[in-house]
Amino acid sequence: MLDGIRRFFISADFYKSLTFILAALVPILVSSYYFSQVEIGFAIALGVFYNSPTNSIGSVKHRTIGMVYSILLTTFATIVTGYAAFHIALLVPVLAILTFTISYISVFGFRASLVSLAGMLAVVISFANSYVDLSVFEYGIYVFIGGVWYLLVSSILNFLNPKMYIEELLSDTMRLTGSYLGIRAELLRGEIDSDSLQTKLFEYQSELSDKHEALREVILSQRQKSGFSNRIRRKFLLFIELVDMLELAIATPIDYDKVAMIFKDKPETLVPFVDLIEAMATHLNYISKVIIRDEKVQGSSDIRALLKKIRSTIDTFKQQDISAATSDGFYILVNLFEYQAAQAQKLNAMERVLNVFTKNNQLKNEAEGDLRFLTPQDYGFTKLRENFSMKSSIFRHSLRLSVVMVVGFVIGHLLSLQNPYWILITILVIMRPSYGLTKKRMQHRVFGTLIGAVIALVLVYLIQNTFVFGVLAAVSLVLALSLVQLNYRTFAIFLTLHIVFLHAVYHPDVLDAIQYRIADTLLGAGLAILSNLFLFPSWEFMTIEDSVSKTLQSNAGYLRQIAAIYTTKSNDFSDYKLSRKSAFLDIGDLNAAFQRMTQEPKSKQKYFSEIYDLVVLSNTFLSSLASLGTFIQTHETTAISSSVETFVVNILENIENAVLVVQGKHIQESNMTVHVDVAASELEKKYKSLSKNFDKILLENPSEEIAALSLELQETKLVIEQMSYLLKLSHNLLQKVTTYKKTNS
Repeated sequence: MLDGIRRFFISADFYKSLTFILAALVPILVSSYYFSQVEIGFAIALGVFYNSPTNSIGSVKHRTIGMVYSILLTTFATIVTGYAAFHIALLVPVLAILTFTISYISVFGFRASLVSLAGMLAVVISFANSYVDLSVFEYGIYVFIGGVWYLLVSSILNFLNPKMYIEELLSDTMRLTGSYLGIRAELLRGEIDSDSLQTKLFEYQSELSDKHEALREVILSQRQKSGFSNRIRRKFLLFIELVDMLELAIATPIDYDKVAMIFKDKPETLVPFVDLIEAMATHLNYISKVIIRDEKVQGSSDIRALLKKIRSTIDTFKQQDISAATSDGFYILVNLFEYQAAQAQKLNAMERVLNVFTKNNQLKNEAEGDLRFLTPQDYGFTKLRENFSMKSSIFRHSLRLSVVMVVGFVIGHLLSLQNPYWILITILVIMRPSYGLTKKRMQHRVFGTLIGAVIALVLVYLIQNTFVFGVLAAVSLVLALSLVQLNYRTFAIFLTLHIVFLHAVYHPDVLDAIQYRIADTLLGAGLAILSNLFLFPSWEFMTIEDSVSKTLQSNAGYLRQIAAIYTTKSNDFSDYKLSRKSAFLDIGDLNAAFQRMTQEPKSKQKYFSEIYDLVVLSNTFLSSLASLGTFIQTHETTAISSSVETFVVNILENIENAVLVVQGKHIQESNMTVHVDVAASELEKKYKSLSKNFDKILLENPSEEIAALSLELQETKLVIEQMSYLLKLSHNLLQKVTTYKKTNS
């Protein structure tokens, strides 16, 4: 717990909240003490507040451009809303149009959604500024000045502490990778329901893909700007190891039911494997803390001891029966050990980077440093046009939000509530394109507001000191801003405390403020959740086909690159890693879409079982691809045979047909079935021949011949298993997609 508190107070979120407080407080103090016009300072501070969301992690260029657009948008929204506020008949349509237009900007991606949020904050809070003794245009200019001022302050402070964001991202990614490995250990242990664990794996994998994308943008953009400094090189190497660790973890396609059956009489055989995974997960969590503390890493003796124990376990298993050397159980243990040993090497490489890496070291592989790995963002008009239909979840959300904001404003106006704009703010911060996220934020917002109101009420009646209230208001605002991304429920608690304490500084009627705060929050939350249910609803089954199609296409591209490396034996893995990145990102998006579906009402989870099967099959297919790709990338392999090429052609044909089915097009006729049977027979003959030779040599025990033949035997066994498995999975994917489309039609 103490470590968590320490991490919070040195986190980027806390640093950003202090940046905001500094930027907002300075103009208020200066305008109050030197010009006796505090309203100017508050207008500038609002400009700071509006644009604070866009000070997000990313490259300096992208962050600056985003903040510039945000400043222009918030200034425009402030002026337009300010003039429209004088005429209620004009204000309603202006509110609807501005809400839809600004919200629709988020179609361009995450950074654009932050700009959209800034613009919407300017629209909503402009309703509360009728008391300001400034003209609308003057007020808008001061908001513009506040935005520019915040851009300057945040840029300077980010420049003074550039490493914080990268180190925190790396730390979070390591911790998340450790959690991912921990779930895989639970699956191997087999004591918990595998479906629930698999769902957690989907969630973690999606989060890791997002973290990797953020790290790519920050690290590679810094490299583009100033080259690889020693510090950036360190972070870059750590990032590469983390990406490879995820691939290695995914590249262990284990049939857990088969494992349980094979080792049901010898469960102790699997214990050291489970222990090793858990030890590596624990060590990753430890390294994530060391990065934040800027300390040296201590190596894990447990990992080294467990590796030795696993070797001994495999030897014991093999010695029990000479035929076990070619049995399924033996190869399951050998493959598990290989992947876990490779993971241990990745951890060891991280330790070397953090402890002994110097500026004289050279990068051995800069493939991940290729700027092609930065995902391009389309900001063209075509993007707006393509999404301007009811098929787009962003379009539906923008339309829904504009209607609900108008309804909330009219209700607040008719009921003459004390602060009707609180209703609009509640709607704005709670509503999301998906029902599941909206419901979750609604619950956290209501719970946080009620808890914060109770705590504030008790403290106000116990303290009754305006100076203390002012201090508490400032502290609670810093904590609230620090927690807005980390924990929304706790954010709502501290935000409510801030509002009540600030109100208590100027007015004694704290109870009235709390009552109105709760009423406005409940009303806004109710409107938000009801609108997601009944007003232009966007359920995941309506849009998940796009994610399925992209995942299938990226998996096909990944397989093509694996086959290319197998054929050419090239040491240039850039194209391979690009295809791997696309496959990981797309499967992460599919997993996230399915996760959102599980949060929707049961009645809206249409075709749930079919979609679940597609998600599981897609993840299994990627896992098998990663296993094959990792082996080919890290081992000396023999020449690719025509049999393997036949498998690849058939697998790709099935996947491409599945994509056509998803898109509602006619599929190609397959003429390769006979060829596949012949190819499988040839590979099986080769494996049996190698196996006989291996058994013979093993009995004679000439160690110099065992290693080479063992590797070829392992390669043939892996290729047979993975190609057959991939072909089976591709058939199943095509069948499941066909069944889904028939059910959906």
